[in-house]
Amino acid sequence: MSSYIEPAPNLSEAWLRTLEHVVASGGHAVNVITTVENPLAAECGQVRAAIDEVLTVGHRGDVRLQSVETVAGTIFPRDLYADTGLIYRVDLDAEERAKLDASAAGLYDAYVDVLPLLTTDQANNRGTYFGRMVSWPGKAGGGRNQLADRVTRLRRSLDTGKAQRNLEDVAVGGEAELIDDCPGLQIYAASDRRERGFPCLVHVDLTLYQGRLSMAATYRHQYLMTKAYGNLLGLSRLLGFLAQQTGFGVGELMVNATFADAEQGTYTKRGVTALLADARAGA
Repeated sequence: MSSYIEPAPNLSEAWLRTLEHVVASGGHAVNVITTVENPLAAECGQVRAAIDEVLTVGHRGDVRLQSVETVAGTIFPRDLYADTGLIYRVDLDAEERAKLDASAAGLYDAYVDVLPLLTTDQANNRGTYFGRMVSWPGKAGGGRNQLADRVTRLRRSLDTGKAQRNLEDVAVGGEAELIDDCPGLQIYAASDRRERGFPCLVHVDLTLYQGRLSMAATYRHQYLMTKAYGNLLGLSRLLGFLAQQTGFGVGELMVNATFADAEQGTYTKRGVTALLADARAGA
């Protein structure tokens, strides 16, 4: 049965409510919808500390652990972005616009430069999420930069006074369907037949409504302990970047996990319960 988690004011509370619900449902659930009302709101320090404590980098059995920041960086590599603090607007002067454009271009170029190194890691041998966004299909440079395309189209909407658009869902069939009129970001290719593993993130949709840009992401398998918090953080940062580059306000972030997994087999029921208690104590 599908579940709609009560919308949360920040990503920490959204993750916590989702994990609590899935644990109460027996450790697994299908079609779990999580909503962050303000993706750029400050995280809850106690919740973040609790998950950081659990995600000690290394391995837990057969499961490879990465820090929250590492997971977030697979979706938006913030460390490579030289944020100017500028926000796009119609009357932005030429010098400021050049600086804003250069900051985005610098991010794309820096990531493409390190992409060959990243793909030497076995976990990235089929590409990375951000790589697929800036150079589809994401294993090397020279591919389609979906983010740059979306920024161009959204700026055009702002320039022409369009603060609301009824946008289509993203096409997820394959490279040939990366059409100019599609506002989403393609992550999943039709040739991918794996039931689990990369890419768990299937697609990302963007919707412009009342002058705010909202995001919806679909995961076919959402690992709530090892990945979900970092995924929410990375998606929030990506949405913030797109809003900054296009001049629109930040709307909500919605994540649909077609299969949500509390990972009690990896962390044990007692371990997950202990994490929830630590996180909820300061939330």
